[in-house]
Amino acid sequence: MKLDQEIPEEVRKLRPRKLRPGQDAERLLAHTCGAEGNPNPSRQRRGLRPKADSINAIRCADCGQVEYLTREDCRCGHYLVGQLQDEHLAWEQDLLQTQERLSAAADRRLRPFRLAMLAGLPFVALPLLYVGFSGAASSFDVLLWMFPGLALFGLGGLVEAKVVARSDVVTKTIANATFEQFLNER
Repeated sequence: MKLDQEIPEEVRKLRPRKLRPGQDAERLLAHTCGAEGNPNPSRQRRGLRPKADSINAIRCADCGQVEYLTREDCRCGHYLVGQLQDEHLAWEQDLLQTQERLSAAADRRLRPFRLAMLAGLPFVALPLLYVGFSGAASSFDVLLWMFPGLALFGLGGLVEAKVVARSDVVTKTIANATFEQFLNER
């Protein structure tokens, strides 16, 4: 069997549609491509600067104008790359100070729980020493004597994980801090 025999005649006569861009597209192309002189030059001048809330924009500390990040110098002559590097260093210092402050606060909060964990140490060590030296106690008795110490250690570990979690997030942010992340957050 040939392919020509399987396809109906009306399908073979189909032709592709001729597509015509919409009137809006034609009007847009006519205004952008066909115009030699720009009737509104102030609009063109405004378009050369980015919007102030754009991720690609930086505000000049000297004159206050908004410029693109890719420009090395502002139109007033201020060195924008140095200003951006100063902002990046200040951002990194702020992250480090936040991490130090959170770790100091975590240490203050954890001090009582660490003392409670230290108080649980005899409940774990003494039954093991008793079994090691005498050998007369059953394993169930040793487990009953060790249970309060293990509970204190477990509770202290859970509290420490909860308190240190925020400090760990900041530490990971510092470890993975890049210039692109700084640009996204500013």
